[in-house]
Amino acid sequence: MRGSAFCGPKGGRAVFILDRTYDPAELARHNVHAHSTQSNCAKREMTPEAMIRFAQDHGLKTLAITDHSDPFDAIDTYAGFLATRDLLRHIDTPVRVLVGAELSAYGVGKYAEPYEVDKALDFASYSHVHYHLPSWEQPEDRSPRGYAAHELAVLNALLETDRADNIAHPFSPNKMNFFNDAEKAATLRALTDNELGDILQKGERAQCSWELHTPTLFRFPAFARRFFAIGREVGVHFCVGTDAHSLADLAPPDLAQRLAAVLL
Repeated sequence: MRGSAFCGPKGGRAVFILDRTYDPAELARHNVHAHSTQSNCAKREMTPEAMIRFAQDHGLKTLAITDHSDPFDAIDTYAGFLATRDLLRHIDTPVRVLVGAELSAYGVGKYAEPYEVDKALDFASYSHVHYHLPSWEQPEDRSPRGYAAHELAVLNALLETDRADNIAHPFSPNKMNFFNDAEKAATLRALTDNELGDILQKGERAQCSWELHTPTLFRFPAFARRFFAIGREVGVHFCVGTDAHSLADLAPPDLAQRLAAVLL
């Protein structure tokens, strides 16, 4: 399953899913954020086998299955990983399939899973922005700038560990249900270019890629272009994630064109 695009070991795992590229067409061929039926939010059609067959039929080169692992939920992330990995042994596909999880950095230095579970996975992608969950640490300053500063603090702590292979939906305000649309956009504007450059650079040094989360990028195009431009300047590794909860969202036919329009 692990092809030539992998670059070196990291705690027994590969460092980067694909070589550094800023070509939307190539990025769109690798989807690192998709939920199977092990996530309650996914449609019933999202069985691992159906996901893999759909990915193969629609030209994906890489598919990462990243079910939720939120703090204090009832999901056994490790058991789910073992079950899906066992299923994959019986599926012959040219698609590179990674069995991982959308893990949670739910506060500064706070993680939903033990280190050993993180290291057992093929791919550890971390969320730091599920502020809608009651278990999530909230900043003392509840302003847009307060949330931006808290996100940076959470990421700085995470990137000082070797837990994360990828940051899922970085800085996305989509789950900040307590904010209106203008306030959500303000959390993104509150991040300075220097702050974004510094944290992206720290991620690269930590051998951690950054997700180009399409629901966030298409909703906040000004941030999308700024985030991508700074990432290119720093020289980070990007990966595309559609946050798929249905088969149609795994490989949208116009994804490369939409990415090019919003990023370049």
